[in-house]
Amino acid sequence: MAETKPLVEAASSGDTCCLCIGRPGSLQSGRDGRCTCQPERANPPLDYCQHEYRECCPCVFEPFKFFLGDRFPFVKWLKQYCVRWLIADGIAGLTVGLMVVPQALAYASIARLPEQYGLYSAFMGCFIYIIFGTSKDITLGPTAIVSLLTASLTESCGEQENRIQCAIALSLFSGIIQFTLGILNLGFLVDFIPVPVISGFTSAAAITIAVGQAKDLFGIRKHVRRPVYLAVYDICAHIRKTKPGDISLGVCCIILVLFLKYFKSHVENLRKNSNLHLVQKAALKFLWLLCTARNAVVVLVAALVGYSLKAQGAWFHGQITLVDYQTSSFPGVRPPDLTLENATSPVTLFKELGIGIGITPLISFLEAIAIAKAFARKNRYKIEPSQELIALGISNVASSFVSSYPVTGSFSRTAVNAQSGVCTPAAGFITGGIVLLAIGVLSRGFVYIPRTALAAIIITAVLPMVELRILLKIKKLRPIDLIPLILSFVLTLFLGIEWGVPIAVVVYVLFLLYRHARPRHEVKIRGNVVCLIFNGGWNFPGVEYIWKRIHSEITTSAGDAERQMTKTVVFDCASMPDIDYTIVQVMKEYCEELNTKNIRVFLVNSQPQVLGILQKAEIENLSFFPSQEAAIQMSSSIKSSTEVNAGEDDLIAILQGN
Repeated sequence: MAETKPLVEAASSGDTCCLCIGRPGSLQSGRDGRCTCQPERANPPLDYCQHEYRECCPCVFEPFKFFLGDRFPFVKWLKQYCVRWLIADGIAGLTVGLMVVPQALAYASIARLPEQYGLYSAFMGCFIYIIFGTSKDITLGPTAIVSLLTASLTESCGEQENRIQCAIALSLFSGIIQFTLGILNLGFLVDFIPVPVISGFTSAAAITIAVGQAKDLFGIRKHVRRPVYLAVYDICAHIRKTKPGDISLGVCCIILVLFLKYFKSHVENLRKNSNLHLVQKAALKFLWLLCTARNAVVVLVAALVGYSLKAQGAWFHGQITLVDYQTSSFPGVRPPDLTLENATSPVTLFKELGIGIGITPLISFLEAIAIAKAFARKNRYKIEPSQELIALGISNVASSFVSSYPVTGSFSRTAVNAQSGVCTPAAGFITGGIVLLAIGVLSRGFVYIPRTALAAIIITAVLPMVELRILLKIKKLRPIDLIPLILSFVLTLFLGIEWGVPIAVVVYVLFLLYRHARPRHEVKIRGNVVCLIFNGGWNFPGVEYIWKRIHSEITTSAGDAERQMTKTVVFDCASMPDIDYTIVQVMKEYCEELNTKNIRVFLVNSQPQVLGILQKAEIENLSFFPSQEAAIQMSSSIKSSTEVNAGEDDLIAILQGN
C-alpha cells in the first residue's frame, strides 16, 4: 500500500492530494479512486456521506463553491434571505413594475415596433438577472437609447415584419457577444469609451428621440425620416396637419408629469421629518408611490380620456390618435427566426444589421455598467463587470426567445428601485410578474392609450439626458477633451446613432496614441551636458521623437557660439516604470552613433526593472548613475572609460544595498 501522510504533515512538505488539486494533502497517486487525505479514510465506501467526504477532502468542494458564488451570485444572498428583505423587495418590485409598463409601451414606439414588443422586452431580463446579476439595484428592460439604436439599425429592413425579426435577432446576437466577452473577462473594453464621448452621444441621442416623438405629440401621422435635420424638416413641412386634440392632451400630460416629479421631491423632504404620526407617514408614503409611478398615472388618465372620446362614436374620429395595440396573450417561447421574408439565408439579416451587431452589445453594456457602478458606489457594495456582461448576455439571449428586442439597465427605474429600499435582485421577480400581468390581463385597455401621452412620457424622460454643464467643466479642466465630445455629438446627430460612438472613440484613441508618441519631458542645459527629464513613461511610439529632440539640442549647441559643445546626454528616468524592446534597440543604435561624435550617454535615477533590462542589453557608450549631480560631476571630470565604469559600480552597489 502506498505511503500516506497526514494532511498537516503533507502541507509542510508541499505535496498535493490527487483529488484535492491545488491544496496540500496526500502522497498517494490516487489512480485507484481512493482519497487518502487522512489515513483513517484511505478507502471510503461508495455510500460515504457528503459531510464526511467534505471533512476528508474539503478542497474538492472549494473550487466548486467559488464557482457557484462567482457565476451564480444569488447563492450568496439567498441563504441570508429573510422576511424583512422580502417585504422591501416586494415594495420595490411593485413600484418599478408600475413604472416599467408605460415606459415599455413608449419605448417600443421609439424602436418603431408595435407597442406589445415593448412589454415582451420588459420581463425576461428581470427574471434572469435575479440569478446572474451582482447589483441589487439595477433593473433590466427596454431603454430610450437602445430603442433608438434598434430603430436606426432595423430601419432598412423593409416591411414591419422584417423589422421585428431583425430587432429580435439583434437581441440574440447582442446577448451572444456579451456572454462571450464576459466569459473571456473582456469587460474592460468599454473603458476605451471615455466620458466626453459618452456625454456627446447621450445628449445627441436624447435630442434625436425628442424630435422623433414630436410628430406624435402634434398628432402628425406622416413618416418622419432620420437623422435629426430631416426629421425637423418633415415635421415643419406637415405642421399644418397638427391635431388640436393631440397637442392639447400632450401638453397637459407633460405638465402633469413635471408637476408630479416636482411634487415628489417636496414629499421626500417632508418624509425626512422624524416627528410624523403613523397616519402621516402612511399618507406621505402613498403620495411618494403615486409620484414615483407618475408615468402610470399619466397613462391611466390619458387612457380614460381616450376611452371617453371613443365612446362618443363618430365625433371621436380625428380628435385624438390612439396606439395601434394588437391585443395578444403571452408571446410564447420560440427561437428567433433568422431568415427574413424573401431572403434565402440568414446572411441577408447580417447584412441588414451591419455594424450594429458589434455596436449594440457595447452600448447596452456601457449603459448598464455605468448605472451599476454608480449605485454600487452610492450604496457601498461591489459589482463584477465581467459577471454583469454574462448576466446581460444571458438576459438578451433568453429575451430573444420571447420576441424581445435588446435590453439593458435603465437609470430611471434603477433609481426608483434603490429609493424604494430594495435589498436583493429578487425584486425583479415582482417587476417581471407585473409586466406579465399587464400582457395577459390589462392588454385590452391599452388600445385606449393616446399616442401623444406616450410621446409626453418619452420627451420628459429624455430631455434631462442632454448634458450642458459638462461643457463648462471640461472647458475649465481640459479644453482639448471638448473635441471628442463635440465630434460624438455632431456625428450622432447628423450621421446616425450607430456611427457617432465608433468614430469618436477612434479619434480619442488617436489622441492617446499621439500622447504616447510625444512623451512628456523637459530639457535642461547644464554647460556641456544636455539633461532630458521624463515626466512619465517612454514607449516605443515616442522613441524617434525623443532622439530627434536630442539631435536638435546637439546641433543647436554646435552652431551657437554662446553655448558649449555637447559632450554628455543625461536621461533622467525616475518616472519611467518600464521599457520595451524597441526602445532598447533604437537606444543601442543612437548610443553607437553618439559615440562616434565623442558624446557620452548617461542614465540616472533608473528604476530597477529598467536598469536590469538595459544592463542585459550591454549597450556601448551607455552608463548608469544614481543621480543627475553624480552624472554631471563625472562628465566634467572623467578622462577614461575606467572612471565611467567605476560610477556604474557605485550605482549597482547602492541598488544592491537597498
